[in-house]
Amino acid sequence: MSTTKAGDGGGPSPTNDAKEKALLCARWALEKKAHGIAILNIGALTPIAEYFLICSGRSVRQTQAIVEHIRTRLKQELKEPPLGVEGEREGCWILLDCNDVIVHVFDEPTREVYRLEKLWSDAPRVTDPDILEEEEKAAAPWPEEEEDWED
Repeated sequence: MSTTKAGDGGGPSPTNDAKEKALLCARWALEKKAHGIAILNIGALTPIAEYFLICSGRSVRQTQAIVEHIRTRLKQELKEPPLGVEGEREGCWILLDCNDVIVHVFDEPTREVYRLEKLWSDAPRVTDPDILEEEEKAAAPWPEEEEDWED
């Protein structure tokens, strides 16, 4: 089954390809230490896209780095530059339009205000064990140093 985003003027985009793109974008976000990864399957709820990827950075500089990294990887690996980017200069909420996947990268305070996961609570969540494991590793505290670290 394939779907087309309304008004994009392009051809059909297979849903599985959109899911894979969302998962790839999540992995790329994790490469820049994004956290709070959420992938929502919004395709049945709206014609704007098939998936939302929502994640956070701890600072404006980090949100910008996450978006730049995803944009670069999309161009290099999928040969699909984003259709548009909004909010990059401010960096509090950056939206990356990847046609069938919309990437939302928030700083922590802004994500709390807009709470997209709650707004789109009817959308099924996509879970991937590899992404969950990577996010847990990134969030794990640094190991305690040994008492006798000095000679």
